[in-house]
This record gives sequence, structure tokens and C-alpha cells, in this order.
Amino acid sequence: MSIKEEIERAAEFGEKFEELVVARKECPAGDRNMLLIGYWSLIFDCHKGILSLLANEFYGSAFALVRPTLEALVRSHVVLMGSEEDVQRIKKDEYSVNFKTIGAQIDAAFGYGTLLQKLLDAALKALHSFTHSGISQLGRRFEGNDLKLAYFDEEIIEVIRTTTSAVYLVTRLVTMHFKFEEEAKAAEELFLQWGKRS
Repeated sequence: MSIKEEIERAAEFGEKFEELVVARKECPAGDRNMLLIGYWSLIFDCHKGILSLLANEFYGSAFALVRPTLEALVRSHVVLMGSEEDVQRIKKDEYSVNFKTIGAQIDAAFGYGTLLQKLLDAALKALHSFTHSGISQLGRRFEGNDLKLAYFDEEIIEVIRTTTSAVYLVTRLVTMHFKFEEEAKAAEELFLQWGKRS
């Protein structure tokens, strides 16, 4: 599958995931619920931005948005599993994600096995470098001594698949938390359908 096709499929499935929650037109009150739906919305915004940037070959900017996408995914879980102190720190913009430990904590709290820990462990160094203008970004600006973008198709596809998976995971989290049972089932079916061809 070409990058263009991957982008189009991810955009299509992203829209379907988003519509599952938007169609409900409801969000129960409370700090945790509002923060959760805010992070859900932010992840969709980042996902659309990443896909648009990739489609226009602004790879550096797209890759830089992967970390905020995954951080929003982490925080969406923390607002449900974390202490009241964690929630207050998030509200005051004083919460700091510890990527080295949070994946395992989320996996344990939500029964994910080792899903998030493996994802974060594999991506941690690159996430930081791509977002903070590190050597991962600079190294892809050259081909030999020539100033020429050198992002590999496999890396681009990985960004698409990782962020589309984040869209699914946050949609699953929202639908399960708010007990949108039909939507949770539909999200799982969509994800399996998307995954079969990815």
C-alpha cells in the first residue's frame, strides 16, 4: 500500500472513530470527564494535522506531532486512573509524564498487557528527538552532504499507524468510560477492519 493510500485509509477510519462519539452529543460533567473528552478531541486534531502534513510532505512537522499525540493518550488514561492530586496537577498544567514508568501503570490499570509500555519504550528516544529538534529531525534533512529530505516510507507508515492506533485507543477509552456500549463495539470492529489491511 502506498503512503497516499495509507493516509487516505487512516483519515477515513479516523472520521469513523470520531463520529462514534460526536453522534452521542453528550459528555457527563466533572473534571475527569471533561479532561478525558478534551484529550480525546486533541488527539483527533493532532491526527488530522499529522495526516495533512504528511500528505503535503511536511514530514518534520508531522513527526514532531507524534509525541503530543501519545502524551495526550497517556494523559487521557491518567485522568481516569490517577489520583485526585494527579488530576489537579493536570488542571494546573503542572503534571509531567514519566514515559519510562507510565506505560506499565496504564497497562496494569486498564488490562492492556504490555501494549502501552512497549509502544512508549520503542518510541521514547525518537519522540523526544523529533519533537525537540534533535538529531532524528536534523539527520533526515540530508542525503549524504546534500540538503534533501530523507524520511523513509516505513517511518512515515509507522507514524500513520501509531497515531491511528492512538485514535482508536482513546475512542475505546471514552466509549467504555461513558458506557457507550454500541459505539465501543463499533470502534473495535472498525479497528480490526483497519488493522487487517494495514
